[in-house]
Amino acid sequence: GDTRIAASYRSQWNQVPVAYETFTVTADHKYTCGAAGPGFFSVGAALNYDQAGDSRLALAEFGLYGSYTRPLNEQSFVTAGLNIGAGQRAFKTEDLRFDRNFDPLMQMFNGDLDNGENFSNTSHIFLDAGFGINFRWQALQSTALIDLLEKRSKLDIGIGIHHLPRPDMSFRDDVESKLPIRYSPYATGIIQVGDPLDAHLAIVAQYQGPYRQYLATIGAKLHLNRTPGQQLSIMLGAGYRFDEFGDAWYPALEFNYHEFLRASLSYDINISEFQIATNRRGGLELNVRYLIKK
Repeated sequence: GDTRIAASYRSQWNQVPVAYETFTVTADHKYTCGAAGPGFFSVGAALNYDQAGDSRLALAEFGLYGSYTRPLNEQSFVTAGLNIGAGQRAFKTEDLRFDRNFDPLMQMFNGDLDNGENFSNTSHIFLDAGFGINFRWQALQSTALIDLLEKRSKLDIGIGIHHLPRPDMSFRDDVESKLPIRYSPYATGIIQVGDPLDAHLAIVAQYQGPYRQYLATIGAKLHLNRTPGQQLSIMLGAGYRFDEFGDAWYPALEFNYHEFLRASLSYDINISEFQIATNRRGGLELNVRYLIKK
């Protein structure tokens, strides 16, 4: 495509008093720069917002993105990209409870009592930046005028490096809390199994300070119609997320129409020790992507 618009929404742990909500919307555009060279540039923007818990701890981020893709041949490409942006972290205290709000005479919580806390800052603005690189191999040659979905195998391998300036996350002026750099290597692939069927495989890792997270997914995609202008496919998949222990597994369903419109739905089934509070119910996630082609 030439222009891509995408959005995602996630609602997690609504049945326990630490509900999380996340919303992201992105848009980017490809510039071929005429006949100046074999590669192309892309620019884009992304807005991310999430909120969690009784403090309504929120993170709002806006970033600008740029990348350059250079073909190695008609089937292989290397892309390097970077982003710069600004974010704001904020929280509210109205629904928070503290020890001093407990009335020993009434033996109950009293919101009118002084909580003894002095929050000098409940909002914090920071700058951020990141870098990434991706290698793509695909069976379809880049010179093909029409994609008849006859050659569908492809492989992407890359890494994202986030929070390069290590922004300060502290709400206090006299204390610094540097955000560690996060490394996110990944590999995703499509294997064309037969005429109507593809296998999808992916693994993503996250490394940030002492924390580790791994996510593996597998899916089967069935092409119901490959006629140009009427292309339709459906994919069933499942994933597993873990660190030192299992966190959640999730079934997923995805629809593709004409390779322009893609919508997917997944649901986390919590298997960590937190399931005592969640009753295994995790989070619902919806993703939509739309491509515009000349």
